[in-house]
Amino acid sequence: MLRHLLFASLFIVMAGCASPQNNTVEGKTLLIIAGEGLNTVYETSPAANGFLFEVGSTFATELGKKLEEFGFESYLFVSKDSDTFNQQYQRAVNSLMTDGTIDGVAEIKVLHSKNNKVNEIALYATYFTTDPFTKGCDLRTSKNCYSVKLLDKIGVRKHLIVDQATESFNDTPVSEMVTDTALFIYRAEL
Repeated sequence: MLRHLLFASLFIVMAGCASPQNNTVEGKTLLIIAGEGLNTVYETSPAANGFLFEVGSTFATELGKKLEEFGFESYLFVSKDSDTFNQQYQRAVNSLMTDGTIDGVAEIKVLHSKNNKVNEIALYATYFTTDPFTKGCDLRTSKNCYSVKLLDKIGVRKHLIVDQATESFNDTPVSEMVTDTALFIYRAEL
């Protein structure tokens, strides 16, 4: 009996000393933006514009799902009108940053680069984290201080869609590109 009591006590003490697994991104909120206004625009080819839109919006949607698997909460903003993109995007970011519900922004662009050295279509995932910043402070009296959040560019992930070297579509599964970008964002927020 004493042996069982000693064993139970030892088990309880060891269980209390074990550190729980904490997910440091749990509850962090991200805004993922994509769509018209970010992508290359072809003046004479609505089909090509539609292709770039689908690539960007599909990637953004899948990225949001993957980030939620990691513990993030995500908002998706897909612009369907390049003429009003800047106003809509600025309004969304300002709203989410003002009420403090956003910890980062992932910007998804699909760009066609063509010059004498390069001819490729690539998806660029740029990640910005929000940093708290105290503004309007009188340093002598600490009056009139208020806290704001500023976007800080962390980095860019580039994924080729059409490769100039092979002159064909990239055959890497979208899920791998999404996971690579999600892991990049996850590590930036640890």
